[in-house]
Amino acid sequence: MRYIPVGRVIADHGLGGAVKFKYYNEVAEDFYRYSSLLINKDGRQTELKSTEVRFSKGFFYLKFEGLNSPEKVSFLINQELYVREEDLPPLDNDEYYDYQLIGLHIANHKGEIIGMVSRVIHTGINDILEVKGKVETLVPMVEGLILKIDLKESLIILDEDALPV
Repeated sequence: MRYIPVGRVIADHGLGGAVKFKYYNEVAEDFYRYSSLLINKDGRQTELKSTEVRFSKGFFYLKFEGLNSPEKVSFLINQELYVREEDLPPLDNDEYYDYQLIGLHIANHKGEIIGMVSRVIHTGINDILEVKGKVETLVPMVEGLILKIDLKESLIILDEDALPV
């Protein structure tokens, strides 16, 4: 079973054990589908059951069962929270989760490997792939530049001629 990070706890919030949570997905409504979240604690996945979920100004404010003070949630600060891969919302055919792109090889249209995706950067305008190879390259995920994304082959093919200089 795979566990996928869906966000990071930024800080505690108030005296009742709430935490401020940055959800990675752009569609905030998708977060409400999760009845529990998981944290990697001492090498094991520990389940956290939500008792309160509130969204305000780009952040979720969460309370969890049995964690009712700032001291009890302190272990969550700056930690990523996860869900089971099968609990993720389904995507359209031309959509991908960040974790699916990281580690894919990048090749030019001749099939020559030029690097590997190390990270996905969200800019608000379009996403950018950070590619590690002989040189680090930033590749905007725009139509015309990305020719094909093949998860089965672990490969992204791009048109190098369309790369910004």
